[in-house]
Amino acid sequence: MLDALDQVGRQMQAQYGRPPGKPFFSDSRYDALDFDASRFLPLEGQTRFLASVDGGSQELIGGASVSLQLVRAYANVFEGKKRVHQEKHEFLCLTQAVDGTRFESRILDLTGGLLQDEGVLTLEAAEVPDSDERTKAAQIGALSRRFAEWALCGRILENFDDILVLKDGTLQTSVAREGFYAKRAQAAVKGGKYLTALAKTCTLLTNTGWSVTDAVERMQPEGGDGWAYQWLAESRHPDHPARIGCVKLHAAAARCFRLEAFSGHDSLPLASLAENACDPAFLGYPYALVDADRNAKVTNAEAQSFKGLAAAKLGKKLEDASRHTDAHAWLSKL
Repeated sequence: MLDALDQVGRQMQAQYGRPPGKPFFSDSRYDALDFDASRFLPLEGQTRFLASVDGGSQELIGGASVSLQLVRAYANVFEGKKRVHQEKHEFLCLTQAVDGTRFESRILDLTGGLLQDEGVLTLEAAEVPDSDERTKAAQIGALSRRFAEWALCGRILENFDDILVLKDGTLQTSVAREGFYAKRAQAAVKGGKYLTALAKTCTLLTNTGWSVTDAVERMQPEGGDGWAYQWLAESRHPDHPARIGCVKLHAAAARCFRLEAFSGHDSLPLASLAENACDPAFLGYPYALVDADRNAKVTNAEAQSFKGLAAAKLGKKLEDASRHTDAHAWLSKL
């Protein structure tokens, strides 16, 4: 074992012995930019408000032809370090197979009314990237969470001026219906309003096999405060209108993060993010996103409570929906 681990160490050292290269995108619609120290910028510019949006979901009933999910979308608004607004929206999403390729999702509002006027959403299984034959209904139903996040981004942008909206993850959409909600939010981006996303993880690579964030951190300026690296790439992908960069929001932060800006922005008021990223529990990560994650998450305890209600109300219908797909759960109990 120790010899094998020694070999692993040598291979990893050899990988990072290569030059960093440049950011790599296999899709020609992304224009990768050469690494350049002049792209490091100080964290300057502020908006009055900073908002974060996140979502959560859990499946309550699952089967080959049906999925019932509890979905929650949450947004906060901070003025400086004080939270001045929050809103939470919850709904059930019932997804049923129409035939072998089409599924219909119905939004059953619980609180907030975010998507209650959308009626029946029809999606083709082929629209869902990497869909699994065994869990198509669940995967299609889970898309409603993304729809709700984008719809809530749009609502916050419409209702507040001088604001930076920070979405968890990236600005890329995966299906046409998600793009519909994203374009609504993007249309609300006007003077003094910004749409961005921060990803906790980054899997982008360079053309020599480096992690892009590792490569940027190796070049970062010594000393001083946090920084932004603008940009790694510019996207011409219609489902991903964004500039992609990195940001280190606190001088003592352990890592930098992938940051995206809507393509309509040349620069961002990043001092607003830095002001919000000084929580000692996670230096360099905006507290607004921590708050959004906590409030959007659907816990296992909540899901079990809803499942109990569903079992009491639906009885044999619930058993019939899941009995052909729950053998893994039974096996795990043995």
